[in-house]
Amino acid sequence: MDHVDRDRCWLLLYTKARAESWAEINLRKQGFATLLPRVRQRHGFAPLFPRYVFVGAPVAGGFRSVRSTRGVQYVVHCGDRPARVPLEIIDEIRARMDDLGVVQLDDQPGVDPLFARRERERVRALVKFAQAGFRVVA
Repeated sequence: MDHVDRDRCWLLLYTKARAESWAEINLRKQGFATLLPRVRQRHGFAPLFPRYVFVGAPVAGGFRSVRSTRGVQYVVHCGDRPARVPLEIIDEIRARMDDLGVVQLDDQPGVDPLFARRERERVRALVKFAQAGFRVVA
């Protein structure tokens, strides 16, 4: 763990569509630390978490300018406060990244199409229950 990271607070930003790299560049120009993990695809690289960028800044420095950064749509919140990303999560992602920022994912067996359809239906049902005011525990 980098000693500088202990003095940083990490947040998650939601970017405009396909603007992750643009937002990351603009954040770095402002002096923020960023993390934009990528995965390999047939035709190059893509964000591991489409439309999301992690940003870190000194705890005392604040994040006010993050909201108005080009490419950033909003700061992800938990209730009325920005959701803070634990440093352990940042370290875990970094540990899986190579020198190009590409994350090595664990190989998993292919998804059974029938199970995938059932899972989508389960999620849709849970969303409907939650919208109707029921407490949903996944």
